[in-house]
Amino acid sequence: STLGVNDDNFGSENVGGNGTCNDIFDEGSGLCVPFEADSCLLPAFTFTATPSVAPSQVPSAFNTTASPTSSVAPSQVPSVLNVTLSPVPSFVPSAMPSISCFSEYDLLAEAVTEAGSNGTGGVFTICPDTVFNLFVPPNSDVLPIVINASDTIIQCGPDGSKTNECILLGGSRHFEIAGSVTGVELKGLTFIGATDVSVGAFGSSNASATFDDCEWVGQFGSRSSVLIYNGDGSTDSEGNLLPFEEGSMSVDFLGCSFSDHLNLILGAIFNVGGISVIVDSVFQDISSEASVVSSINNGTISLSTSCFVGISVDIPGTVFLDDSSTLNFNLDNFGSGNEGGNGTCNSIFDEGSGLCLPFEAGSCLAQ
Repeated sequence: STLGVNDDNFGSENVGGNGTCNDIFDEGSGLCVPFEADSCLLPAFTFTATPSVAPSQVPSAFNTTASPTSSVAPSQVPSVLNVTLSPVPSFVPSAMPSISCFSEYDLLAEAVTEAGSNGTGGVFTICPDTVFNLFVPPNSDVLPIVINASDTIIQCGPDGSKTNECILLGGSRHFEIAGSVTGVELKGLTFIGATDVSVGAFGSSNASATFDDCEWVGQFGSRSSVLIYNGDGSTDSEGNLLPFEEGSMSVDFLGCSFSDHLNLILGAIFNVGGISVIVDSVFQDISSEASVVSSINNGTISLSTSCFVGISVDIPGTVFLDDSSTLNFNLDNFGSGNEGGNGTCNSIFDEGSGLCLPFEAGSCLAQ
């Protein structure tokens, strides 16, 4: 369920089950969302304190059978409500942080990990104007946050906008997506200076994730911003990715930007056997050994209203598809000031056909 609005509500002397949450409990995120008003704002309302009495029996939050309310006879309850609900996983209330947003990296990591253990997913909001500095202890020693529950949403501020400024700074790897998860979303996050792979999209072929209004900036000599690969990103002694047995996950990039990367090894987005859809996104001032966007091992790329400016790569194509990969569509994309390896192709190189496919838009149309 969704909490649409929670404005200027007041609470006092309430008792939630076992004292775990006395305000609004959001099971999806595991958060206790507070009533924020200091007094009741109803006109001419006078609050009189009464003794706190715990109810003798609190109905279970995980009751597996929907029951009619006392004011409606069972025969009057619409048939659509006479359903049996599936049990949901149990949780440990004491482990749930009573906060509305996360400003500490370790608390966010713990909450996402616990949701993954329970298979519950949920919405995890990072507080506006938060910087997770992974260059300094204790954060410099942490492992990436692993997302392994479907319907996990990690967003910047209440609306998931990049303008709220939620920054992950430094560190080897920020997030990993694992297993067969679907409905994963990262919204409005800014990733700066990852030293290896900022996000490892390591899910299986039926997994999916969306990056919405995210930004990657300032990686130097690292492998990639986003690696789509059904594995854990391990390499052999020569630095080549280890083979895998099936296709990789699907990843959508909506309104994202990649900029000011120097000497990347695999480019901004490296897709090994997965599906990548790139819409309204900007790639600017990037140098890389591989193309800025690549697809290999039967991967698929779809590009629309995206822009490639000031790209310098060592192989043909600002965008590269090997002879087993497919360009699903190429609509209204723009390129300027790009240089493919030895000047062979400055736009999209399709190794299978040997063609250099143009960016056809006359200006950048990304919104």
